[in-house]
Amino acid sequence: MQTTNDARRSGALVAIGGNEDRTHGKEVLKAALAAAEGGPRPSVGVLTAASREPSRLWQTYREAFEGLGADVCWVDIRSRADAECPKRLEQLAKLHLLFVTGGDQERLAGLLHGTSTHRVLLRRQRDDGLVVAGTSAGASILGVWMPGGDASEESATLLDLSDDPLPRGLAFLPGVVIDQHFSQRRRLARLMDLSSRHGGLIGMGIDEDTAAIIRLGDSLKVVGSGSVTLVDCRNAHVVGKGEPLVSLRHVSFHRAEAGVTFRSKSASSAFAALVP
Repeated sequence: MQTTNDARRSGALVAIGGNEDRTHGKEVLKAALAAAEGGPRPSVGVLTAASREPSRLWQTYREAFEGLGADVCWVDIRSRADAECPKRLEQLAKLHLLFVTGGDQERLAGLLHGTSTHRVLLRRQRDDGLVVAGTSAGASILGVWMPGGDASEESATLLDLSDDPLPRGLAFLPGVVIDQHFSQRRRLARLMDLSSRHGGLIGMGIDEDTAAIIRLGDSLKVVGSGSVTLVDCRNAHVVGKGEPLVSLRHVSFHRAEAGVTFRSKSASSAFAALVP
């Protein structure tokens, strides 16, 4: 899987909003697999580090991906020592697609951030065509920042505009924060709050059974049964914070239904920032 400097290519990033179909049409999982360039039997690793029930999730996704014709292995990381294991790094070097399951995104980031596994994944995604896909918590860790695991559902429906720092993700997508289960849990207000932090971010909200397939510098494609919402707060500012009325101004909002593909030259401003 190694490439020469002249043949470097980045792999797609696939952010899934959770609760994707794993037993019937499996449209989202098919799209993630199709994004990988692995021939007739691509090699898929299932990373279950976010979950406290890793064996159950491994069996679920093993069956799903084997049913789609992939060779599937378990990337079983339960400690930072596991993330430094030479055998685990050898395993990662052979993958065409890494699929990161749901669970607790802060647990996942805590196990991986700054480890050899983290560095190998960043390098292989950037230079060696590795596709990195994540669902639910596995989607949120793709951003440079992410929602905290203790974020309340009340904040999903109340514009809070907090100054609290966000937890760090694994930074496959700089300048982006990703929220999942988006329409189903009414998280637009929360996404606006998250996006207003750290000087202004692009917030991406992804519905269940829906994926954003991002090829940096080229395109963003929406697949599945829902939509992807972008909130661009890079030029936003807050008016009246601490007063009875608070306003977040100069925010742009975009929503793309499944089946839409944005290309870099024709994208709206926020999409263009992801596919510059």
